[in-house]
Amino acid sequence: MLINKLFFKAYQIKYLFKWIDVLGIFQYLKLISNLQSDSEFLELKLKSYTSTIYLRPKTSDFKIFKQIFIAEEYNVTYPNQVETIIDAGSNCGYSIVYFKNKFKDAKIIAIEPDHSNIKMIRKNTQNLTNVELLEGGVWYKDSDLNILNKNAGKWAFRVVEAKKDEGEFKGVSINTIVKQFNLESIDLLKIDIEGTEKIIFENNVQPWLSVTSFGFLELHENYEPGVTKLIHKILKSENFKISYSGENLVFSK
Repeated sequence: MLINKLFFKAYQIKYLFKWIDVLGIFQYLKLISNLQSDSEFLELKLKSYTSTIYLRPKTSDFKIFKQIFIAEEYNVTYPNQVETIIDAGSNCGYSIVYFKNKFKDAKIIAIEPDHSNIKMIRKNTQNLTNVELLEGGVWYKDSDLNILNKNAGKWAFRVVEAKKDEGEFKGVSINTIVKQFNLESIDLLKIDIEGTEKIIFENNVQPWLSVTSFGFLELHENYEPGVTKLIHKILKSENFKISYSGENLVFSK
């Protein structure tokens, strides 16, 4: 039974040795054996990371952990200088941990709407400095928002605009974030917001995109047909180079 878990829970056998390299064999076996446990969270120590990382069993945390720390979808060539990072759709905070480990002096502004994810972000970043956490959703303007698909997993929430003062949480535009934190530039912008990227790129994108030099964008064509073509067109019009790393579109100047 344990052998089956070892090979099949890893999802892709080609990453088995990477798992063992990052976690060590005993910690990896413990993780795989407890993915369906009733524990509130599992504690993990990663090679080359000083902070403990927490993972919730029976959630998408395992998938996100694999994408970031094992498949290393953010392991690309970055600009020479990264001082300011906006992380839109931070989920449980693994992307924050990854970027902070790579750019230790960078300021990270993280945005996430889900309360339980916010709790995990705080837990996963408790020993990190210069991290600002906004509880809300990224939107094309400042507005009240509601969750559109409440039965979706916590990694797949989609949002819709609500009437004033009737929303479940606040929506904030990237332009507002730039003004609020007096940002002269966005050196790294990560957007993973389950289809909302379409309405954001359709509205007043030039001010914040003009001060952005590099970014990751996960496109959700299944939710918003045509979003890939739209964003490719906009990014190319702003002279960005486009490539892909895993599920992420990577854009750079």
